[in-house]
Amino acid sequence: MTIVHLNIVGFKAAVAAVKDKSLRGRPYVIAGASGGRSLALDCSPEAIREGITPGMALAVAERRVKDLTVLSPDIPAYETMNEKLERLASLYAPLWENDRAGNLYLDITGTTSLFGPPRDCSSRILREMFDHTEIRPAASVACNKLVSKVATRAIRPTGLIQIQNGTEAEFMSHQDIAILPGMGPKLLKTAAIAGMREIGEIAALSVQEALALFGKQGPLLRNMAQGIDGSRIEERTGEKRITQQADFDEDIIDDTAIRGAIEALVERGGLGMRNDKLGMTTLRLAVMYSDGVRAQGFQKTKTLLVRNSEIMTAAYGLYQKIANRRIRIRTIALGFEDLVPLGYQPDLFEPETDIKKQKLQEAVDGIQNRYGVGKITRGLVLLANNKGERITNNK
Repeated sequence: MTIVHLNIVGFKAAVAAVKDKSLRGRPYVIAGASGGRSLALDCSPEAIREGITPGMALAVAERRVKDLTVLSPDIPAYETMNEKLERLASLYAPLWENDRAGNLYLDITGTTSLFGPPRDCSSRILREMFDHTEIRPAASVACNKLVSKVATRAIRPTGLIQIQNGTEAEFMSHQDIAILPGMGPKLLKTAAIAGMREIGEIAALSVQEALALFGKQGPLLRNMAQGIDGSRIEERTGEKRITQQADFDEDIIDDTAIRGAIEALVERGGLGMRNDKLGMTTLRLAVMYSDGVRAQGFQKTKTLLVRNSEIMTAAYGLYQKIANRRIRIRTIALGFEDLVPLGYQPDLFEPETDIKKQKLQEAVDGIQNRYGVGKITRGLVLLANNKGERITNNK
């Protein structure tokens, strides 16, 4: 397997500079709101050189840099940029994956006859990316996603590196332990107490030592430190998807309000999906915390999800799996993927209750299409609206 990883450091800030060239060379940050508990979600390179980092309180950042430019998130611009990146990825890779936050993985296995050796192919991708987007990411070529990700973290913000097959462990061994994926604040603290500074020191542990030091995550971290990764590129090759995003004027932690926000996303996304006569089999959910940390996950279902009630059950269950931090939440995003044509032709033996639910959903959709989304809704959604929820729709 040959993987190219493209790492756009400060994705939101980079998109802002492409859209407004007057920002180049100036310190600026992306923040969801101003004042209060607002945090810098992303920073320009100049802001970072001034000591500002993502997750820093905006008030602190503004004291550090006089007349600091503060920009609001620009979701449509991020979506437009991701569409450009995905079109470029599809030209070079039969399989590619985009986390839509500045990280793309391209599986270019077997494309040498088309685009040349992996390093040459990667150089070509970088040139075309700059020509079409004006962005220069860090890029790496390796045998798996894990090593390619560590490699771009080692050389960022820009550059190109290739890790030859068979040298993964050697490359990883002397890298800073902080750039190993999965090493959060708690594990980094544990490693510091143990006097560990390089990834190779984790790789050298026995399984028993890794368990004793890092708990149940220890053996996995040990494998990762050795450059072992069996994960594959998720096959998401530009198929149609529906995404919804809720941004809150004030960060929230109240579970009822969060459920209301998810319900609102389900209502809007579900209506658009059914209007296009589609159902889905993959649900993706992402949460952005007030400190800038992002958690995300997805769920594939064996049956087609169509009605709001079944989508909501899956969406809230997914939220409970991935949102395990007691930190206030700023943004929730919900994606409907693997959309397939929908035919309302009930089976002769379909339970009567299912038919009633279907007809109820059709009636609700009819009202919302005629009078507008939100004219008929659940009480939880109204609660979320009272919390200053703003919905962004993207198809």
